[in-house]
Amino acid sequence: MTARILVFASVAPELAHEFEHAYTQVTARMQGTPGLLGDELLRDGNKPGRYLLLSEWESEEQFIAWESAPAHREITVPMRPYWSGNFERRIYNLAARLEPEVSVG
Repeated sequence: MTARILVFASVAPELAHEFEHAYTQVTARMQGTPGLLGDELLRDGNKPGRYLLLSEWESEEQFIAWESAPAHREITVPMRPYWSGNFERRIYNLAARLEPEVSVG
């Protein structure tokens, strides 16, 4: 079952650009990770320095396996210096999906 991982995080607003660059470094290194379907970094438009990291995995189990592996800590090193304060991680399993209608001809 598809799982979505949401990580709510804060960085110092003056370091936001550097954090976003670190995110691109991390995601480039994650290419080909088994089970990873996609990853996005969303910036809060009303609160500078607030982010939502959203990833989609084939299953919760595959995410947990990656998160528990030593490679996880090594791959995410570029982002760690930018966290300021707490972050929160939530796992959601896909319950339903709206599929767009395809018009034929």
